[in-house]
Amino acid sequence: MPEINPLQSSLDPTYEPPKRKINNVLGKDEFLQLMIVQLQHQDPLEPMDNSESIAQQAQFSSLEQMQNLNTSMESLLSAYQNSEKSSALSMIGKEIEGFITSTDADGKSETTEVSGKVKGVDFTSSPPLIIVDSGGSEVKVPQGQINSVRVVKEATDTPDETDDSQSDEPDTQEQS
Repeated sequence: MPEINPLQSSLDPTYEPPKRKINNVLGKDEFLQLMIVQLQHQDPLEPMDNSESIAQQAQFSSLEQMQNLNTSMESLLSAYQNSEKSSALSMIGKEIEGFITSTDADGKSETTEVSGKVKGVDFTSSPPLIIVDSGGSEVKVPQGQINSVRVVKEATDTPDETDDSQSDEPDTQEQS
């Protein structure tokens, strides 16, 4: 913080103190600087009361803990959002059952059951919308409204009867 020269400010009518950015947020660094300035300028014959000093230190500690908690909460939120996205992406190609809720012109809420194969994910809203092929039409279902997810088993060809590698009989070759 720039210091103001009182002699210069009183003698020079055009003197303007340096502009400083006004910030209405008092962070831990500013709080600590303020505490140090108070200690430097206190009257040595009447020092600051111990209880007042302890109260300020407790406020400083509390402020620091709140800032740490805020940082932790931001990290947790970010991790949750990444987990939510990962979970949504893992549903692609699987069968889901869920529901969508819509409101008609009268303001009545209507719930529609939805089931089908997941074709994709729309991340433009939160929570993500799961794009489902439901009977030939695409339906977007909020991730929180999905009741079940199943792996789709693709139809496979039956094994050829002449293929020996698919035989149920044990291998009878002798080992030497």
